[in-house]
Amino acid sequence: MDDLFWNFWWLMFPVGFMLLGAFRSWLSYRARREVVEALRELAKAGREPPAALVAQLNR
Repeated sequence: MDDLFWNFWWLMFPVGFMLLGAFRSWLSYRARREVVEALRELAKAGREPPAALVAQLNR
């Protein structure tokens, strides 16, 4: 088992970057979902959404 680690230790970096990218993508999805939910609530109330809230969707 030690030989397997020592032969492929460098794979920690690409796998780590892939996990970091997946985590950042998940965080972006959560943030966008919260903005959409806020816009949905404003639409139900019949109010105009703030420009800053709409601008967050265009990122």
